[in-house]
Amino acid sequence: MRTTFIPRGLSMRWGWVLAAAVVGSAWPAWAESEPCECSTDGQSVVSEKPCLIISTYAACGISRVRNACDEPVTLLGWPLAGCEGAAVCDEELLPNEEASFYFANDKRESPLRKGQVEERFTEERYVVSVDGREHDVVVSANVACVSRNRPAAEGCSSTSTGGGLLLGGVLALLGLVFQRRRVER
Repeated sequence: MRTTFIPRGLSMRWGWVLAAAVVGSAWPAWAESEPCECSTDGQSVVSEKPCLIISTYAACGISRVRNACDEPVTLLGWPLAGCEGAAVCDEELLPNEEASFYFANDKRESPLRKGQVEERFTEERYVVSVDGREHDVVVSANVACVSRNRPAAEGCSSTSTGGGLLLGGVLALLGLVFQRRRVER
């Protein structure tokens, strides 16, 4: 007598859930971007409007300013990421709105060679307007840049996690789930 073993309580529904979990782990690893070329530390903000929250290099090369004031604030002549065709522009931020801007970008005297490290202290002055009055905002930070090897094609890279082997295991699992108990005599 030969019996095919299917664990009790393993229904088709749970078989599919288990199969989906295994298949999900069989795909290549999530891609991770290379580290940013430049980073900042020791940030300091001296502002006549302390309710502005500034984060230098919140993302690679792009800093953030958020209006935590109870009133609108206009950024005057800021190097905003959304400036179309201009190096600087103005933008009004309502309370709790934020904007992306460039801090200490392209301040290098010459391009970095592969593996070269550059560290510098950068201080930039910006102007904001609140109720028609202008206020200074001075942002400073230590900036460190490292030239990295970049692949010919820009973008992210990933490695396989042995998806072929796991996929074979999934197919074997599906075969087990679809089999019914049989008793041969």
